[in-house]
Amino acid sequence: MVGFLLFLYGCSKSGSGPKITINSPSDISPNLSDIQLFFSKNQNDVSSAIITTLDRKEESIFVLINEGDDVKLSPSGSYLAYSFGESIEGKFHSGIWIRDIKEEVERKVILWSEEYTVVYLDTPSFFPEENGLIFSITRFETDTVGLATINMDGSNLQNIDTPPGKLNKGPKISPDGEKILVLCSGPDVDSGQPGFMLCIMNSDGSERILLTENGDYHGTYLFTPDSQSIIYSEAEWGGLIGLINKPYYQIRRIDIDGKNLHTILDWHRALNVLALSDDGGEIIFMDRYDKGKTTKIYILDKDGTNLRHLAYFDDFLADWYPSE
Repeated sequence: MVGFLLFLYGCSKSGSGPKITINSPSDISPNLSDIQLFFSKNQNDVSSAIITTLDRKEESIFVLINEGDDVKLSPSGSYLAYSFGESIEGKFHSGIWIRDIKEEVERKVILWSEEYTVVYLDTPSFFPEENGLIFSITRFETDTVGLATINMDGSNLQNIDTPPGKLNKGPKISPDGEKILVLCSGPDVDSGQPGFMLCIMNSDGSERILLTENGDYHGTYLFTPDSQSIIYSEAEWGGLIGLINKPYYQIRRIDIDGKNLHTILDWHRALNVLALSDDGGEIIFMDRYDKGKTTKIYILDKDGTNLRHLAYFDDFLADWYPSE
């Protein structure tokens, strides 16, 4: 696969010249080798996950007890969390589970007392200290997707005060514990059409602001290690709204106050940000699976330069995300 990098107005443009191809894990610099990548899938009614380091020397595969969704890895790689419901006396209830990777034990953290048509729990993620979980809680009566937290042992359930009628999905807590980032809803500034955006708020739900105002898709988003910025993917599918909107697929960076928006990379199809290096200097991302095309992993510097294709992951990805 070939391409080139053009540094233009602060962003890298993927084109048709040569890229750096890394065919062996030994070509990865030592400061990157132990970065963990996490993948999950639900296939043939089985939920499974894999953790691998960037140098492929350490790799662990897990098959979950339950057919869970929204599987997430804790910051240290010690736990998995996922959403899974149970039927009690013929009524289905929503819940959250965790797996202790070292102890090889899975247990239920919470099962909601009201059935899932009233309240639905999903998209759990971990506190930075790994002593609790934050998750989305959908209350259908008020058409609100709010947030709640709970300790790892199931104690101290707390609702976070969020505005009624709003969407707060897929919450992530900043490394310093001060901010919460969520997928939310908001109008596209160009088309005026509703879309899925990113919102940020304080850890108690206060001072919630719309962080992005463009794009149809914001599938992956991460705090930088210093908690001061967000690295995220953005896609515009294109269409006809008065004029023809051209599709675009980008990695962007923005400060937590909504300032200093910067496009790092323009790409040829939708992508997911997988991980950042410990110092935030490198971004690891993956092409989103597209029928008939091979999924690939790339790494580039935070300024959009030094794009490298990690070709030694190609066979792994072909096995993990097989073509239908």
